[in-house]
Amino acid sequence: MKKITLDENVAEIHNSVVFDSPTSAYIQIVEALREFYSHGASLVSAEVFAPRSFEPVIAPLLDSNFPVNWILPLKEVSDNILAGAHLTAVSGVQPAYFSDGRGAKGAVYEDSDNSYCRVFGVTADDNVEDASRHTVSNINNLEGMLRKCGFAFSDVARTWFYNDDILSWYPEFNKGRTSAYGQMKVFDGLLPASTGIGAPNHFGRKCVSGAFAVRSKKGLEPGSQEFVSQLSSPLQGGATEYGSSFSRAVEIVSPKSRRVMISGTASISADGKTAHADDISKQVKLTLDVIEGILKSRSMGFEDTVNAVVYCLEPEYFGYFQAWNKKLNISYCPAHSIVCREDLMFEIELEAAVNL
Repeated sequence: MKKITLDENVAEIHNSVVFDSPTSAYIQIVEALREFYSHGASLVSAEVFAPRSFEPVIAPLLDSNFPVNWILPLKEVSDNILAGAHLTAVSGVQPAYFSDGRGAKGAVYEDSDNSYCRVFGVTADDNVEDASRHTVSNINNLEGMLRKCGFAFSDVARTWFYNDDILSWYPEFNKGRTSAYGQMKVFDGLLPASTGIGAPNHFGRKCVSGAFAVRSKKGLEPGSQEFVSQLSSPLQGGATEYGSSFSRAVEIVSPKSRRVMISGTASISADGKTAHADDISKQVKLTLDVIEGILKSRSMGFEDTVNAVVYCLEPEYFGYFQAWNKKLNISYCPAHSIVCREDLMFEIELEAAVNL
């Protein structure tokens, strides 16, 4: 369990758990909930990576008032399961909860300087089949959910897009996202960090999305280093250089902490090409090197990790990360997912924070 101190009274509490069966999922989620409640904390989001066979355990989370993303594995298997959850709660403040009535939910809370919003479970309109237009519809609905919570898309610091069968329509997805962002004038302000990963979802929809937004109560604009700023990667070029509209990372400043939210990161070289296409061991190492470079640029290290999601194309690839993590000891949950290129086998998203 990791804590981000937001101000003198308010804190975010994060817990990442790993499980390999419905029984272990139940035990670990209940244990995490008990620990949250012992801190007087209220849940504000859950990201769950597990097969449909885990539904009896996950259903109570879906029926709750906080936002949930339930992401399915590429294959429903009975052994060698990659499954887990990242649960986030806040103490010292009572969150407000919102719903669009179609599965998307939001949670809003605040500290003395900033207001925060977490949204998950957003899908496109039912009748949109064209891939690019489907993406635009999803982002428009994400914006609508943010508005319901009292936020604008210009407040978004990070997004998540889980695309079923991503390799068949990733170019169209990028086209749609760039188009939607252009219409919303996102490129005139802060370009959010993001994860775009290939995985089915429990809605059975083409894409499910989510966002983390933050708004200054002091009138600071996104892009300000005293509030929210976009970060570059020392070892990779900008994703916009090869057609993907997201930043490598963002930094968010609260009264009592700094956090860095790093986008889904894979084995991509400085020129935007895949590195080590046939070597999972080297892909894992380069991915971790890239993340470490971003952390070091903000005077942080892996020891400051609050949570991470480890995406593996095949379950056996997870062992290569575990070998590294014996030294790093970062909190994580695993997922069996496709990365956005055929020759990429591994990806990590990571959030780190230091309390001031």
